[in-house]
Amino acid sequence: MAHRLTEQEHDTVLTLAKTLGRQLPSQFRSVAGGIASGLVRSRKSPLPAADVASVLEKYGADETALRALLDAGVLEPAEGGYLLHAPRDEEAPAEKGERSIARTETPRPPARRGGRGLAGLDTIRKQTPELNDVRRQIIGLDPRLWINGWLLSTPDAFLRYERELRALDAALAGGATLGDGTLSLRELSYQLFGDEKFLAVEADGRKLLHLMGITDVVNSRPQMRLELLHHIPKRHRHMRLVVSENLDPWVNMRNAMFIDGRKKILGERVHGVVFGNGYLVDDPHKLPDLLDTLHADDVRILYWGDIDRAGLSILSKLSDMADGRFSVEPFAPAYRKMVRRAMRRFPDPLMNEETDQGGARLDGIELMEGALDKDEMAYLRAVVEDARLIPQEILTAHDL
Repeated sequence: MAHRLTEQEHDTVLTLAKTLGRQLPSQFRSVAGGIASGLVRSRKSPLPAADVASVLEKYGADETALRALLDAGVLEPAEGGYLLHAPRDEEAPAEKGERSIARTETPRPPARRGGRGLAGLDTIRKQTPELNDVRRQIIGLDPRLWINGWLLSTPDAFLRYERELRALDAALAGGATLGDGTLSLRELSYQLFGDEKFLAVEADGRKLLHLMGITDVVNSRPQMRLELLHHIPKRHRHMRLVVSENLDPWVNMRNAMFIDGRKKILGERVHGVVFGNGYLVDDPHKLPDLLDTLHADDVRILYWGDIDRAGLSILSKLSDMADGRFSVEPFAPAYRKMVRRAMRRFPDPLMNEETDQGGARLDGIELMEGALDKDEMAYLRAVVEDARLIPQEILTAHDL
């Protein structure tokens, strides 16, 4: 499973793909982007010879391609494999008579991107061998992705989002829509792209669909109104309530109880579900005031959130907030199922989604000790310590 590239790595892939598009033998130039991506994603120095051979084999390239990489100085023999040298854009001039993907005639310094985005992509309608190789790869995708002409005229978009576009192509194969309407937009986005926010309204994925003219292919469950903060159908003397950090899992649990008449969630008896919205702990009165209206003798809060520094911090703050008025513990069966699914999808915990939480405090891990076994706990700890994320949306209504 490919891990998400950093901004610098994305720049390197784009630049390296342009170089390979000129230096590789003509029969392999159509896979320059894939080879560049595979080499950069290895993240090893030196690159083991077996890894290089695997990347070339994946894209049908042979020894002549390897020799071309060596002759071009992209690969340099080293003990145990090869050193990868990716020239900066200005160090990779086009061959005589050809243009690079940048369309301007006058050289200019490349603009810095605030992360991988769609801003600054050039529209190119000229015909060059390099561009035609990229366009051949695009035409190999589902026609709906390129039929309006935007992707064909913006080859940098393909190089920048090749992984997501190929995932989109695979998801559309033989079907009219993305999804069958049973998953929320965030759940669908995570299943397809490993990023629960990629298809959000202002995110790159939704913008890509709009530019390709296919926003209507998304078939997700309608979003619930945020006013629906809790579902607690009946008072009990001793109450067990699940507090969910995010909306989609809350909706799934609420539907299981309200529509399906379920009394158990993931095998646990619960009496209601509360939507925490990620900010429940910012107001020290919000949850206690709600619990006071229940007139229960005691309340156990089973907290369920993302597995990341922010999610565990909420659990820790919620536990501190309780101060003996109610008890707080992690919703163990949900966290176990999240971790086990992530372990199957990403055997290496460091392949989970990256976050920008590296500077955040590492609180709440100790509260998970009794909820997970030794291997699960080690996996969770590695994810959180490396500031990565397993979102709640890894589980859907079918898992409850």
